[in-house]
Amino acid sequence: MSSNQEAHPLPSLGDAHNAPLPEQLVEWVNRLPKDINSILTKIAEADGGVWIVGGAVRDALLGLDEFKDIDLAVSLHPEKMLEIFPDALPTGIAYGTLTLRGEEGRFYEATTLRTESEYNDGRRPEVVNFGTSLLGDLERRDFTFNAMAIDARRHLLHDPFNGQGDLEKQRVRAVGQAYQRLSEDGLRILRAYRFLDRGEAGVWRFDPELSEALLQHRSMLSGVTNERIWMEWQKILAGQNAPDVIERMGRDGVLDRFLPGKWSGQAHRMFAQRHSLCSTLSPLERFALLLAENDSIEVQRTLKHLKLSKKDRKEVETIHQRFGRVPKNTLADLRVYRSVLQKRSKNHLEMEKVIRESGLKIPKMDSVNSEEIDVLLHRLEELEPLRAGDQSIVDGHWIMQRTGLGKGIVLGRLKMWLHRIQIERDLTDSDAVETALCSLNWEHANHAHWPKIEF
Repeated sequence: MSSNQEAHPLPSLGDAHNAPLPEQLVEWVNRLPKDINSILTKIAEADGGVWIVGGAVRDALLGLDEFKDIDLAVSLHPEKMLEIFPDALPTGIAYGTLTLRGEEGRFYEATTLRTESEYNDGRRPEVVNFGTSLLGDLERRDFTFNAMAIDARRHLLHDPFNGQGDLEKQRVRAVGQAYQRLSEDGLRILRAYRFLDRGEAGVWRFDPELSEALLQHRSMLSGVTNERIWMEWQKILAGQNAPDVIERMGRDGVLDRFLPGKWSGQAHRMFAQRHSLCSTLSPLERFALLLAENDSIEVQRTLKHLKLSKKDRKEVETIHQRFGRVPKNTLADLRVYRSVLQKRSKNHLEMEKVIRESGLKIPKMDSVNSEEIDVLLHRLEELEPLRAGDQSIVDGHWIMQRTGLGKGIVLGRLKMWLHRIQIERDLTDSDAVETALCSLNWEHANHAHWPKIEF
C-alpha cells in the first residue's frame, strides 16, 4: 500500500471475492480525479463501503480509460448519503440512486447496494431491498463484465463472475442464468447486442447460453417502453460495427420486434449497411437507409412508435423522403441542391449510390446509375461557393418598391423565385436581381406554379 493510500481512511470491505488490482487498474486508480477521491473519503469517514462499479471498470480494463460516467456502489442508505452530501440530486432515490456533485464540475451516480426481486413487468423491479452485500448487488447485474467492482483504497478488484476472463475472451456472458437475467428486464436483449460492438476491437461473440436465451426471450422486448428501446437502438446504430450487429439482430428475429416487416434473409439491406460509403453515416442517416424500402407511412408510424424526438423524427423522415432522387447534372441545379441540403448534400448522393449498388427497391427512383452519381459527386466537390452566400440579396421591402405588391403569399413566392434565380446564376448584387425580375412574367403567371428553393 502506498503512502498516499495510507493517508486516507478505509471504507468497509466488500464481501465479494477479491484479488489485487492488475497493474493497468492500479495506474488507472492512481490517476482518479481529486473530486472522486474526496467523495471516497467522506463515505469512508462515515463507516460506509464504496466501490467503483459497472462500465468504468470494464472500460478501464479495455484500455478505454477516460474518466467519464464513473458510477459508485455504496453501503450507506440514501438518507445517510444525503446527510453527507446535502447538495446531491435525488435522481433515482426510490432505487437508491443519487447524483453527487464533484468539486471539479463532474457528476457521479452513487447507488446504495441492493437486491431486487419480482420483475413482474419485465422492465423494473417490483421490490428494491437496500443492503450491505456487495456480492448481492453484483449478482443482480446483467453481464459479467459489468459486474465488477474496484475498491480504490485497498487496490482490490471484486470480480465474482470472472468478467475479466470474458473480456479477455471477447465474450458477452450473462451473470448467472441468462434466461433469468433477460426475463428481469427485456431491454437487456438490446444491451446484449450493443455490447457485441467493441469498436476497433471488432465484433465479439455471445456465450452459448446467452445466445440461446436471446432467441427464446425476444418477446420480452414487448414489455419495454418504446423510449428505452430507442435509447438503446440509437447506440447500436452509432456503433463502429453497426452493420454486423444489425445483421445478427435481423437473423435472430430481434429487429422484427420493433421495426416493420421481416428482417431475416434481407441480404440486400445488409449489403447496403456494409457499403464502404456508409462508414461516415450518422445514426439517423443509417436508420433512414435501413428503412429505405419501407413506404413513408410505415416509416412515420415506426418513428412515432419509438418515440423519437420531433427533431429526430423530422430528420429521418426528410432523409427517407428524398431517397431515389438526385439533382440534374447542371450547374444551376447543383447549386440549388447544395443550398438546400447544405452539409448533407454529399451524404445524400453517396446514399443514392449505395441504394443503386445494393439493389434496394425505391418507388419512383430516378433513372440515374452509380457511375452518373460519381460524376455528380465530382462536380459537387468542384463547385465553387456562392459569391453572395446562401442568403437572399433582396428583401420583401425591396420587391414591394419595384412591383407595387403588398404583403402576402404572392410577395413571398416572388421573393423565393428571385432567391432561387440568385442561387442558380450565382448573382452578387441587387442590380443583377433587378435585371432578373424584369425578365419574369410574374404579373400574368399563377404564383402557385412559381419555382421554389427545394429538392
